[in-house]
Amino acid sequence: MSNFLVSESWTQARKPRSVFQYISYQRIGIFTALSDLALIFAASFVAGIGYHYFIFQTEGSIAEFIAIGIYSGFIFVLIAKLLRLYQPNSLLSASVQIRGVILAWSAVLLFVTSVFFLLKTGANYSRGAMIGFGLIGPGLIIASRAIIGANLRRALENGTLAAQRVIVVGDPEELAAKSASYMLRTYGSREVRRFELSPTTSPSDSDIAHDTEIVDSAIKAAQADRVERVLLALRWVDTLRRDLICERLRILPLPVLLLPDRFVSSIFAQSNSPFRSLAAIEVQPAPVSRQDLIVKRIFDVILAALALLFLSPLLLVISLAIKLDFSGPVLFRQHRRGFNGREFTIFKFRTMTVSEDGPAIRQAQRNDDRVTRVGRLLRMTSIDELPQLFNVLAGKMSLVGPRPHAVAHDDEYSNSVDNYVFRHHVKPGITGWAQVHGFRGETSDIALMKKRIELDLWYVNNWSLWLDLRIVMRTCLELLRPQNVY
Repeated sequence: MSNFLVSESWTQARKPRSVFQYISYQRIGIFTALSDLALIFAASFVAGIGYHYFIFQTEGSIAEFIAIGIYSGFIFVLIAKLLRLYQPNSLLSASVQIRGVILAWSAVLLFVTSVFFLLKTGANYSRGAMIGFGLIGPGLIIASRAIIGANLRRALENGTLAAQRVIVVGDPEELAAKSASYMLRTYGSREVRRFELSPTTSPSDSDIAHDTEIVDSAIKAAQADRVERVLLALRWVDTLRRDLICERLRILPLPVLLLPDRFVSSIFAQSNSPFRSLAAIEVQPAPVSRQDLIVKRIFDVILAALALLFLSPLLLVISLAIKLDFSGPVLFRQHRRGFNGREFTIFKFRTMTVSEDGPAIRQAQRNDDRVTRVGRLLRMTSIDELPQLFNVLAGKMSLVGPRPHAVAHDDEYSNSVDNYVFRHHVKPGITGWAQVHGFRGETSDIALMKKRIELDLWYVNNWSLWLDLRIVMRTCLELLRPQNVY
């Protein structure tokens, strides 16, 4: 990997920073569009009031200046969007921006003057103010583009651009043509690690075994380094290798994108079309979109905070009862695997005399002598799960999702239950689709676990906010029937 990314912390400490260390690559266009709206509004306001004060010693019709500024701003942004002036690559080119701004602004002026003519309202808005608006507007926009372009260029050079963390998997020739700085500049992706496959175009069994090992290493890196997507740098004609890699990457709850290879990139480079793009092809979408994740997170935080607020007296009483019943900590802590297989510490009220958290963990069974007196009541009513509301607020869990299992059980079931790992495509939950269908507590045989996983995977593939609400409501009813819970 180039020093461009390896020395990321060093460059951030030594070199000047940019505003784009706080604005992600994907939101630069939105930031620029909002800036255009504000500047056009300001240009209309200043030109109108300034002209009328200078010529007529009056402020003029402020409402009209505001209306023209708003309408012109939205029209300009729409045209600029169609001309792709908000693409980060376009923002780096001064010539592209100047030509595009002049073209878009000319269209705006033509539209505004046409409206004045058709509606016969031009007499209410002086030509001097219109001329001033026509000159100040593009001047401010072009000046802002120069500032934005300079900041964006500085952020790219310094490696301080806020961007998505990615890993790159590809063959040697394609990887050589795509440096870390190229990935950041072109795709807004901060390369964490890259993995090089075998160079051959006709893979043997040993090459396939080697590539499989490399992809498995990439999967572990994606889980450990908290990357947001996986990029594939492969020849597009190499369909056998691509299918092999994509099949193994299905374990990750991350989008996988296939980058244009050198041949496709050369075609784009020769094109004179203003709409040319080096967009990658999404060969594996994320199981839940970013917008849906935001909605689910808001739902979790609001309900978890309200639950903790109203249940705090009960939590205190339970803590005291546990302390009086048995010596030791009130809370039980254990390592579990959550989203993307990352480990976290789960909290529960302590209900047993032991606190197992190792390679061998025995599930609680009927009449288990390890369960305390208070613990038996807590487990039957599932009140022992309430401390997991803190896990929800911390972002490690969700209110609804597949129940997290102990790491030892994860290792066991992942080898014996097909598609078991796909339940890690979403955050684990306090309750879930399997639980409201009666699968709570001990899973005494593998058939029961397979059924539970089948329900978990249905939830992952069919998530919606309405489904979460249904599960929460059904959980309240299910708690009144504490079968299979010991």
